[in-house]
Amino acid sequence: MVTEGKIYNSALMRYRLGNVLLILGVLTWMPFIVLRIAGDTPSLFLFLPIHLLGVIGGSRLRASARKEMGEAPAKKSLLQFFGHGMIFLGILVWTPYFYLKIIQQPAEVMDYLPYHLTGILSGITLLVINYLISRKKDMKV
Repeated sequence: MVTEGKIYNSALMRYRLGNVLLILGVLTWMPFIVLRIAGDTPSLFLFLPIHLLGVIGGSRLRASARKEMGEAPAKKSLLQFFGHGMIFLGILVWTPYFYLKIIQQPAEVMDYLPYHLTGILSGITLLVINYLISRKKDMKV
């Protein structure tokens, strides 16, 4: 018999697995960076699918587990709006790069990576600030 506690534990495990996938998806780039520093030119298309599977799969797994645990979606604040916008723009930076690759024009990853990381890291910073502010408000109440 499946009880509510077992469902909650299952969802919590999926949430934690989603966190692990997110971390592994981001850490996928460590060997790529090390190889680039060493002077090698590893294929971006070897690392990109693993990165995307980890990051997108992990975030979707976390979202579905959070929903199953009955956690109400947080009220969106202005910081969250701008944080998600910065992350979206950081991802959107790759559009011209892939367009140039499709039409077989030379494009260097390092021309786009700083903008990608700036958008992603700025967005994450805004989301962390929002989390800390909301947590501080929750502790006062």
